[in-house]
Amino acid sequence: MILRGDTLHSRLTELLQTHTHFDIATAWAWDGEHLEMLEAETKRRGLEVRAIVGIAGNATHPDALDKLNRIARGRLRIVPNDSRLFHPKLYLFARRRDGIVTRRAWIGSANFTKAGFGRHAKANEELVVEIGFGDTVDALAAWFQERWDHCATDMPIAEVIRRYSEVWKPPNREVRGFVSKPVTRRAELLEDAPRTFDHYHQALRECDEMLRDRDWGVFHQEHGSYMAAIRRRRAILFGETRWSDLDPKSQRELKGSYRREGLEWWGLLGRIVDRGGTWPAACNEETKFRRVLERVKDARETMFPDIAVSAMRELTVRHVNYGTTTLLLTLTRPDRLLSVNRASEKTLGELAGIDPSTLRKPEGYGNLLQWLYDQPWYADGPPANEDLVSIWRFRAGLVDAFVSEY
Repeated sequence: MILRGDTLHSRLTELLQTHTHFDIATAWAWDGEHLEMLEAETKRRGLEVRAIVGIAGNATHPDALDKLNRIARGRLRIVPNDSRLFHPKLYLFARRRDGIVTRRAWIGSANFTKAGFGRHAKANEELVVEIGFGDTVDALAAWFQERWDHCATDMPIAEVIRRYSEVWKPPNREVRGFVSKPVTRRAELLEDAPRTFDHYHQALRECDEMLRDRDWGVFHQEHGSYMAAIRRRRAILFGETRWSDLDPKSQRELKGSYRREGLEWWGLLGRIVDRGGTWPAACNEETKFRRVLERVKDARETMFPDIAVSAMRELTVRHVNYGTTTLLLTLTRPDRLLSVNRASEKTLGELAGIDPSTLRKPEGYGNLLQWLYDQPWYADGPPANEDLVSIWRFRAGLVDAFVSEY
């Protein structure tokens, strides 16, 4: 059975009324009608509840943990914020009759939050698969039990909640704290210079929200995002297959030239176009380009920005312009280098206080990189939270999300 967002609440009510046990494993939890209904069922029928909840990024509200702990009568596990990101959305329903246990499972996109299970206009668009009895459900139940045992804490769960409540703050409050004026353009999130990497991360999250009207964003790990585009295009760039021998799909991904509806995000950071002979010229120079890019990829931190300036000179050959060279450089070192093209040069120049036209030249590009390295958020890190390390490693390349005017 396939469940969509508008049917989750009603189907949840139906299953809770016909089962005796309910297990929850969710990345985040928040108060709402779903918790009120769950509490009513436990009081009415003595429903047995267990929950494992993540708290990464402060996205779980402490009040929801308090209520879940009360509903579950202490059968609550909280996954620490300093561990690997706990990201499942699994719900198990069980019924025991005559010594036989039958189960159903939900697995999908919905966190146990108001947005995930809400019946209001601002509810998320969710998709959940309901699985009937059988080996798959039993395997999911075994996984839940293993995680349940693993997440046990020496400290009483009420004390864990209390400590989390003391340090909790709304996830986006830092953005509002360091930005001194109302934000209408994404670039304004960088104008007041985020002071820490945490501020930069919060600015990226706000930027992601501002991009929601498009078919792509910043963070989505599988598709439609800067993070995914950088990972995939970089892997192809340094793969064993020569660029000219790539299959059509991989070639379009590397070039960023997908034109199908909803797949424009492959061009994030910029495109390598056929027009003007750019792509054929890059393929003709591939041996040289790979040699230069490998040198940049392996460069020590102290070699920047000089090595990037030198590489830009070498990569700028006939038919290959600054947009393509800085794109290739940024895919090579998204921790150190910026992509500059017609969509981004004006805003980058304004932020750095540099004439945008000079960014097309190696020396001007070097000045832009020096501005980047002088930013306090850029120099802050690496973060202690392992969940943020991959973002920190892409922190230069992700500047494009703020500055490109697509």
